[in-house]
Amino acid sequence: MIKKITAMLLALTLCAGVMAGCADKKNDEKGANDSTVTDAEDTTGADDATASDGETSAAEVKPTPEPSLTIDGNKIDTTDYVMLSIDGFDISFDEFRFYYYYMLSSYEQNYGITAETMKTDTEAFGRFKEDIVNTIKNELVTDKLARDNNIELDEEDNEIIQSNMLNAMANYKSENEFKDELKRAYLTEDLYRNMFTRAQRYNKVMDVLFANDGIYATKHEDFLKMVEDPEQFAHEVHIMVPYYSQVELDDSEAEGYDDKTLSQKISVKSTKYSTMTEAEQTEQKAKAKAVAEEALKKAKDGEDFLELVNEYGWDIGLEQDPSKGYYMKRDNAGGYPQELLDAAFALEEDQVADELTENTTYGYFIVKRLPVDMDFINENIDEMIKSNDQPAIQQKLQEVSEGMEITYGADWDKLTIDSIT
Repeated sequence: MIKKITAMLLALTLCAGVMAGCADKKNDEKGANDSTVTDAEDTTGADDATASDGETSAAEVKPTPEPSLTIDGNKIDTTDYVMLSIDGFDISFDEFRFYYYYMLSSYEQNYGITAETMKTDTEAFGRFKEDIVNTIKNELVTDKLARDNNIELDEEDNEIIQSNMLNAMANYKSENEFKDELKRAYLTEDLYRNMFTRAQRYNKVMDVLFANDGIYATKHEDFLKMVEDPEQFAHEVHIMVPYYSQVELDDSEAEGYDDKTLSQKISVKSTKYSTMTEAEQTEQKAKAKAVAEEALKKAKDGEDFLELVNEYGWDIGLEQDPSKGYYMKRDNAGGYPQELLDAAFALEEDQVADELTENTTYGYFIVKRLPVDMDFINENIDEMIKSNDQPAIQQKLQEVSEGMEITYGADWDKLTIDSIT
């Protein structure tokens, strides 16, 4: 049952903080066939030990301790207790406690560092506390932006928050069961509601400030000028032939293969390719290159390029309508493979590259540069601006996060790993 809460919980807690929290990390290179956001990793809560069917058996669930704070051996009344303040936002004991257990789970799963470890490793405990504070700080970035820009939730927003809360509660047989699950996830009902509120505030801040001609968004007029400049934007389409594309399947693997979606076919072949020896993979690369060269020859001989995309290509993003292609910015705001970007900008409109373009992650590409379709641009300008502005958005959110001042509570330096239950 606990997965019902943690799945929604993580969608809420991460949606507001992940942009700023990940801004200082290098983005994974976005592939040419990465037309959609990838599925989120299956992450669980602090004590989310789950059975194979996704439910938590009674035997596996650890008893959740009653919330308490102990400093120098004395129990502290946490009713109105403030652990710390971040840029004027007071962090209650209940909120800090949730992130405490959330981070403890992360440390155990990712680093093998447990509460027992940190009883003697003071340096690790110091980093642990710092990571909790940074996580909370990242969650508060859009709260600060909303406050600083007088962005307030209205009646419609509150109705959405209430609806989300009711929908969450509807997953449970009774109110008591819902509250029990909250407790096991180290949450209170107020804190859970606040997370819905923060998620809605995040959406509103992003809409008002970072989209629709907001103060941090590229203006429509400026974006149109960039797109029309061939030195800044390239419209390209390609035939992607991955290394794994020519992998032969055995009878069991081939059963039903032809009826699968392209995404499923990619999964089948790439999985088998990943299990091959280096010599076997080298052989598959040679086969894929031969097929790519065949497609390149047909393209250079004047055959319809879009039909060749459908015949030879493995790019999910071009499966439905290859004529849309991709719009690439010179500074690679979209995160495309650099080899693909360089090949596109080296071409004139309607020109096909003379040679294959190889990327060691995705395989071989036959690249064609297309004219800019201004009708398409105008129809999709808001989404394109949002994609274009992602690096700037990341930078802005990171700047806001780094500029937030922290005031620690009087007992902060007295905290030990055993202080919170």
